[in-house]
Amino acid sequence: MITLKTIGLIFLLRIATCMLRDFATCHDDFNLKPPDGVLKEHTFTWLGFVQYLHVTTGLPHHSKAPRVVLIHKQFSVGTATDMLHLPKNYKLGNVIFGDYERDEEDCGLTRSQAKLGVKCPRAYFEMPLIEIRPHPEYSRFGVGNSLALVKFLRPVKSHYMVPICLPNLTEREKKRKNKFVFMVDYLSSVPKDFDSEKMAKKSLKLYTHKDCRRHRMRSQLGSEGVTHVLCSSGCGIRPGAPIVSHALEGTFQLIGIAAGSAPCARRSMRKRLNREPPLYIDVYPYVSWIINYISAHVLPRPYPENFMLMEGGTSIGIHREYLRARRKQKSGWRARTFVTGDYCFKSMKKQSRTAFFYSEKFEVNADPPGKMNIMIKVSAGIECTIVCARLLLPNRLSMPVIEGVGGYNISVTFDTMWFPYTFYFSLGLNGKNTTERDFYKWIGERKPGFW
Repeated sequence: MITLKTIGLIFLLRIATCMLRDFATCHDDFNLKPPDGVLKEHTFTWLGFVQYLHVTTGLPHHSKAPRVVLIHKQFSVGTATDMLHLPKNYKLGNVIFGDYERDEEDCGLTRSQAKLGVKCPRAYFEMPLIEIRPHPEYSRFGVGNSLALVKFLRPVKSHYMVPICLPNLTEREKKRKNKFVFMVDYLSSVPKDFDSEKMAKKSLKLYTHKDCRRHRMRSQLGSEGVTHVLCSSGCGIRPGAPIVSHALEGTFQLIGIAAGSAPCARRSMRKRLNREPPLYIDVYPYVSWIINYISAHVLPRPYPENFMLMEGGTSIGIHREYLRARRKQKSGWRARTFVTGDYCFKSMKKQSRTAFFYSEKFEVNADPPGKMNIMIKVSAGIECTIVCARLLLPNRLSMPVIEGVGGYNISVTFDTMWFPYTFYFSLGLNGKNTTERDFYKWIGERKPGFW
């Protein structure tokens, strides 16, 4: 007999599982590599800002609008100082995403309109705040600069508004060696004309906590006032502006959030440290706190040892002999990317254990408008097991079918409907070494030829 208490626990479990899975559903585009300079619209939609509004006139502050970064459908992250220490006679306004990307369902775009090449018009999005939660090191231990979580009134609706990925240890270690990251920010210090506001990208050279501390001591600048600090080249960085890393497998990961910077002077945009370099709060040490805080208020009570709460869903521990050799792989949409494979829904740490070994972009030009039915077959060889397939499409109006994930042969089938001039799609595959059991099972299928 199922009691009301049991039903409540099951409901909480489903919510918690979805929230944990949301951290694996983040900005993932292995083809997006924009050059430095002004960006096209809908490139990095996860960057927003908070307005300071005058308590009497309601007008925005003339020089300050701290940036925030979307890390979850209902949460963004910024600097605690900018969120809690407000200018005199000012209050916090709404969070504004100046480059809000609407999906077809959100803007009411029909299939016939998509056939004619109609796209959702540009929009901006204002979201009210209901809570600001600084890290305990700021509120209890007096750390000068730290991170704060900003909770929205409700989750962001559009499927195309995906948050940025939280950093993993592997990517963070790579940045210690190659040191190259990039910063994304609005052109205006206080964006006002949201319909025409632009973003820009700037590549910077990153320096770790040890290098930054040594440089500040040499320059006699004193304590930097943050527990986890990074430095970079450049100048004039605005508070809250993110520095980002684009991982090899396609994820855009949030490396640091600007805590402050000296204004630009002559020769200050050089590729090495200035006398007073920009400071960033290192995001990686806060990842556990971010995930725990967002998911803690809905986590169920502890379950027996054979019950596991995972990023890709719940599972019960079963003796391995009773499992089938191949089970159906999970699939679903992630913005415009259709993914198939259990590994696609796991944490970034587990996804990094696989190899991103295949990436190809296809483009078809047609005049007059055309229509295609596409079927692609890919074989990785029996030494490689394909564990995740990602298909990037212009929209979500077609439903692809990807079969064979979990083996070494896959097939991708979908129709393009009608497209006006250009149709593009990209396919990316993650794999890992085939187990000994599967290798001896598949070796009899090896034969000359492609398939």
